[in-house]
Amino acid sequence: MTTVIAVTGGKGGTGKTLLAINLAYILSRNDKTLLVDADVDNPCSKTFLKTSPNFRKIVKEFRPRINQDKCKLCGTCVQNCHEHALLLIPGKRVTLMPELCEGCGVCKIVCPFGAIEDSWIDSGYIEEYQVKENLDAIVGELKPTTKRTPVMILKTLKHAEERMNNYRYVVVDSPPGTGSGIYAVMRFSEKILAVTEPTRLGLTDLMKLYRLYKQVKPERKLLVVVNKSGIRGELREELEEMLSNLKVEWRKIPYDESAVKSYVEGSILVERFPDAPSAQAITRIAKEVLEGS
Repeated sequence: MTTVIAVTGGKGGTGKTLLAINLAYILSRNDKTLLVDADVDNPCSKTFLKTSPNFRKIVKEFRPRINQDKCKLCGTCVQNCHEHALLLIPGKRVTLMPELCEGCGVCKIVCPFGAIEDSWIDSGYIEEYQVKENLDAIVGELKPTTKRTPVMILKTLKHAEERMNNYRYVVVDSPPGTGSGIYAVMRFSEKILAVTEPTRLGLTDLMKLYRLYKQVKPERKLLVVVNKSGIRGELREELEEMLSNLKVEWRKIPYDESAVKSYVEGSILVERFPDAPSAQAITRIAKEVLEGS
């Protein structure tokens, strides 16, 4: 049986990748583990993998090609393009502004003359890594010029789903925010670790994430992880009151220089500094995951 754990959170910089990488590393000591980096706009887990991919799949994305011989300049495609990526030059042609196009294909569907034809670009890729014994990774990444982040997240999760029966644990490093892609990650997972920090912005985004979580099936267990606990000016009492009112469990990862140094080095915290307070806290969280799986 495979246990899927999502490491998510609202704002960027709370420490999601730090927790996901170290959690996967600890779980791999117990059994075969897969790390999935679904932060497709900025998959920084590759910094910690220290190895080259052994597999790469190019992900294609639709771009309309306008057949000017069939086009009657009716403007239907332009009117229905919500990204305003198509421009009608009256009496001359319809032209595509590719930097605005999301590849949704609506223009092809609505064109009454069949003047929109298929063309495809490389929008990103999905890579597989063998990190160490019992630990593999799948990383999805969008090219900077493409825009369909939720679609790429879904494709990365689908790729992982096709392989995850070979693993006891799957740890998903999700992107920041509270959009549809994060909702998909939550639905994909059985356990959700919501990483926040004891700051005003951290509290605000945690509340947004909690509201999103409430829309997911309730049997998924939520554990809030308060990273950088002990930083100067932290809103400790306010955060703890909020979590108590929400009736959710939480754990703390104290702020220490070892965590910062490990992140800068691109090293695994629990391997490089196993006695650091932050590493010990992550180890305890991993133990809870093991005991509850």
